[in-house]
Amino acid sequence: MKRIIAIGASLLLAVMLTACGQSDNQSNGNSDSSSETDNSQQEDMSQNGNDDEKNTEDNNTGSNDSAAKSTEKAKNQDDMKATLDKLDFNEIEVEVSYGKDKEYEAEIEHHENGAVEAEVEDELDGTTIDDDLKAFNNLYPKVSKLQLGKNIDKQDAIDQVLKAFDLQSDYEKFEVEITFKDGTKLSFED
Repeated sequence: MKRIIAIGASLLLAVMLTACGQSDNQSNGNSDSSSETDNSQQEDMSQNGNDDEKNTEDNNTGSNDSAAKSTEKAKNQDDMKATLDKLDFNEIEVEVSYGKDKEYEAEIEHHENGAVEAEVEDELDGTTIDDDLKAFNNLYPKVSKLQLGKNIDKQDAIDQVLKAFDLQSDYEKFEVEITFKDGTKLSFED
């Protein structure tokens, strides 16, 4: 009887978690991928008996830790290098001009000596960040959104960069140059 109650409670918990997860993910526009995850968690829970609540807590804690890590800021050169290693590329330079004295320029460089440099010059909102660490922490959340492979087409690259950097599409001149870890360079001008 206790086993039946435990299984019933587990299924009820799984249904509630699934409903909550779908609600949260639908507001983020991710309902399709979350359904698969929720269904697999529900199946796992129904098979694991009394360990269900502990597993659910562990899974939730893990996702919160991942979210926290993605928002952490680099504190020094070693952090910048380690964070940059998570990307497919190790250098990026973006220049977008909207006319006279209205340019957005940003770059992250990973030199052969291992040093990481970053800089932001945003004439659109009057921001200049020369400090490597501050510029890197400003740019990394943006560049980490980019999915620029070596075979990406020009318009897709432009669209991704504009969206990631929150820039308008009515530019006069657009340039992006990416250097991948193997030394391959990708460059687009428009």
